[in-house]
Amino acid sequence: MTDFSNRSALVTGATSGLGMEAAAQLAEQGYGAVTITGRSDAKAETARRQLVERTGRDVFTTLAVDVADLASSRGAADELVARNGRFDTVILNAGMVPAKLERSPDGIEQAFAASIVGHHVLTEALAEAGQIDGASVVIVGSEAANDDLPKMMGFGIYDFAKGEPSPFGATPAEAMRAFATASGDVAYSGERQYSTTKVFSAWWAAGMARRHPNTRFYNVSPGANLGTDAARHLTGATKIMMAVMGKIGRFVGMDQPVHKGAKRYLDVAHGLDGPYQNGSTYTSKPKRMTGSIVRRTEDHLVDTARQDLGLQIIDELTGVRV
Repeated sequence: MTDFSNRSALVTGATSGLGMEAAAQLAEQGYGAVTITGRSDAKAETARRQLVERTGRDVFTTLAVDVADLASSRGAADELVARNGRFDTVILNAGMVPAKLERSPDGIEQAFAASIVGHHVLTEALAEAGQIDGASVVIVGSEAANDDLPKMMGFGIYDFAKGEPSPFGATPAEAMRAFATASGDVAYSGERQYSTTKVFSAWWAAGMARRHPNTRFYNVSPGANLGTDAARHLTGATKIMMAVMGKIGRFVGMDQPVHKGAKRYLDVAHGLDGPYQNGSTYTSKPKRMTGSIVRRTEDHLVDTARQDLGLQIIDELTGVRV
């Protein structure tokens, strides 16, 4: 058995669901230190106490950050760097499925901001400080980014993500910027916004792997875990369908326990049942939402030009490296 006692981890969005489960599993595997984030000190501290009670190990420290907010993320990044620690495993778990159009204080569409903005700021700060050299960084993806889920679910990616002409903008860069800020002349769909945001997560992992060759980056889907509150903002037919799937999903391969979803993150980070290719996306098998994971090689996910451009747009939106 691997000795993790000298290893440390960072888990964002760890006050509930997959993030809390991942933090617990890290402690249970023997990690000597696990930093967890929440949107407030109070939420993070409540989660810390719950994790100590569950695991019997007092190895958790907290960090307050709203990863959808640039100012909060920059402050948290400064705090992490000032603590002068290093991380062996980073799980960038925070995110959401939106029900309606909302923007962050920085004018960025909320789902995109929650999944991408703060994670980029935190990771770049840690990389610049040399605090994730040799580490594994897992950003949370989704089967929805593969663009092969049943259309009745409402998930699907926007045309520009596949290199097709788009009403979001005349050029790929214009379309990406308009998508991220929800400023294009396109009817808003929370499901498609979420799906395409997760394509950016795949691009981000690939681009960051080339940018920071001393660190491993992976985009990993936890699969369908309807026991979390990630879809709490949904309304209408999609919310009803998710409720139904919560009842029958495990019998038809469209839901799995939260602990299995979180275990995917750790398996990839630790190279279990691998090897896993740096910069790659791992999800359930095609047209599946549970079970074993495979490397996805759809054209829109592995196109290096789109990966690099996507990372450039993220740099611009966050003010990192520009």
